Amino acid sequence: MNIYEEISALEKANQPFVLATVVDLSGSVPGKVGFKMIIKDDGNTVGTVGGGAIEMEVKNEALKRLKNGESGTKEYLLSDDKLTARNGVSIVPMKCSGKTAIYYEVHRNKIDVFIFGGGHVGHALLYFLSPFDYHLILVDNRKEFVSSEKNPFAHEYTFSEYINFVKDFKPPNDSYAVILTHSHKFDYEILKTIYDRNLPFKYIGVIASKTKAVSMRENLKKELNSDLNITNLHSPIGLNIGGNTAEEIALSIVAEMQKIRYNGTI
Repeated sequence: MNIYEEISALEKANQPFVLATVVDLSGSVPGKVGFKMIIKDDGNTVGTVGGGAIEMEVKNEALKRLKNGESGTKEYLLSDDKLTARNGVSIVPMKCSGKTAIYYEVHRNKIDVFIFGGGHVGHALLYFLSPFDYHLILVDNRKEFVSSEKNPFAHEYTFSEYINFVKDFKPPNDSYAVILTHSHKFDYEILKTIYDRNLPFKYIGVIASKTKAVSMRENLKKELNSDLNITNLHSPIGLNIGGNTAEEIALSIVAEMQKIRYNGTI
């Protein structure tokens, strides 16, 4: 697998990494302009920026940048003389006596959005979310809906009975869940299991009428815990921007998700 295939695989799997590229050099240094190295969040690397001590320096810098999310260029002076770093240039103890510049391109995890139900609203929601920085996971118990032909804007597809999926899946912290299956029974089973397992969702949206939404909240507290914290639950789903077509409902959900994402209050 070449470095570009590795990048594609990491992006598809929503795995964080840094791409370090040699963008400038002078004097005697290992590597050439254009050399690239991928640094994964577990410290494993693919490719090279020249080898030796500079490679370890680049790896350590990349891991720091992966935490703070900051892309940018850093210069290194390769010398075994006793020099002091200045003007942001780091000293790497090597006998090369040259200088190199590395550009760090940080690729962090996208927010995982689990969309339960790939019907009309789910299809429209995937479409409207596709330009944004989300990783879209479609779950449906109808095989014909979990395909790139039926729903081309998802990044991952899972064909499963809903209850079987939610019993076992492990969403990352601050993920989003949007529940809009073709049955209120499925909607409630998914919702109840999420809260019963105390899964770390930042946003949980459930499509429902006002009456149904009240009933779901009451049943959750009755069946699980009267003190259950459901402040992350949004039902009826979406901001009240008007309209009742699948596309208009989907747009209202995206608006609500974006407001939550950027710490707005509903």
